[in-house]
Amino acid sequence: MGSDIVAHRISIGLFYCKLSSGCVKTVIKHTVSFNDVLFEICVNLEKCKLWILSKYKSYSDIVSFYMLLYSLLLICGDIESNPGPGGTPDPPEKTLSIFHGNIRSLRNKLNYITDIIEDFDIVFFTESHLDVNVTDFDISLFGFETPVRKDRNANGGGIIMYYKSLINIVRRVDLEHDEVESMWFELKTKLRSILININYRSERQSSVCFWQYFDMMLKRALDENNSIICLGDLNKNFMSDISSNIRDIVFINGLINIIDKPTHFDTRTGNTSLLDPILVTDSIPVVDKDTVPIDREISDHDGTYVTINCGFTSSRTYKRKIWDYKNGDFDLMNQKVSRTNWEHLISDADNMNVACTNFTNSLLDIASECIPTREVVVRCDDKIWYNSNLRREMRKRDRFRKLFLRLKTSFAELKFKQQRNKVNNMKNRLKNTFTPV
Repeated sequence: MGSDIVAHRISIGLFYCKLSSGCVKTVIKHTVSFNDVLFEICVNLEKCKLWILSKYKSYSDIVSFYMLLYSLLLICGDIESNPGPGGTPDPPEKTLSIFHGNIRSLRNKLNYITDIIEDFDIVFFTESHLDVNVTDFDISLFGFETPVRKDRNANGGGIIMYYKSLINIVRRVDLEHDEVESMWFELKTKLRSILININYRSERQSSVCFWQYFDMMLKRALDENNSIICLGDLNKNFMSDISSNIRDIVFINGLINIIDKPTHFDTRTGNTSLLDPILVTDSIPVVDKDTVPIDREISDHDGTYVTINCGFTSSRTYKRKIWDYKNGDFDLMNQKVSRTNWEHLISDADNMNVACTNFTNSLLDIASECIPTREVVVRCDDKIWYNSNLRREMRKRDRFRKLFLRLKTSFAELKFKQQRNKVNNMKNRLKNTFTPV
């Protein structure tokens, strides 16, 4: 059996789905688009109905059952061939999203920002306006860990960071400077370690002094890591001509601004400006970036975000239950289906939602009694022609490679190359013998 769910479907014969039990010879392949499938169903629906009526003239419940199935298939568009009795968890992602917003006092806006940030992994807010009288519990957000704070006072300033539980991130106080409102964090992934910097420069702070301190922090960080992301409200319009000293600091330290839309909106003058850039080094694998609209009653800034390819879930495997159709008792299932009053099950319902729930639960109850289930491991990154023998030989190849790198002997090199050639030959043979349907 293959290593992912596509290969599993091939092994149990799920890549062909006949429209009826012999009445229609047309076979729909699951490799075509849904529009093609829908077209085939529409073309053959009348044939199916005539065949069912001729075969089951005395079985009105069977006719109703089949008609309902075809109607559901026509209107749905998201049919899963083998969803399993318990559903399938979403495989983990390889990307990570970082958000920043100037919130202008956090305490009374928690309900609003909860809806804004739920899809982000790391969230920063500047101008949090918090002090020691506000506890972490008071500003906790569902789905995020205890926030990391750098408060100024309740009247202005302040930085706060939220992060989700699966994120491996720690604060780096050693990279911070006491003269600026800034925090540094180290994000550890399987691909790399990334330094993340969040800043807030108020309009009252000297621009010259801030950028001098910012340059000092950057150089200290670059001494140990060239993967850096800088966010925050810098109160400097990056959409206009910035001064040469700021441009030099950004350029010499290898940073580039990836936000090209205004983030600040002056309601009095109508002017717009880009005060919240995201500066990254060229080693950061940016997948997506943009601004996030914020209600003007909440803040006069829009949020910004960057999504990066970090690989912190590069080993993407998970378990799921599937229907073992090969060992199902379909004679028993046909009996149970024929004995079920599908017409009354649906007509007795108060509305369509209740009818759908009744139908689904009844069908799944019958299926669970007649079709066994089993648990499989889904390896999302494997090719569909992988099998257990190939994976075993690949593990053996990797062990020989580690041995060769450690010993550096000709014998170890020979064993590694022999095993590598064996694995390559197996891959070629499996690819050539695999026929997509």
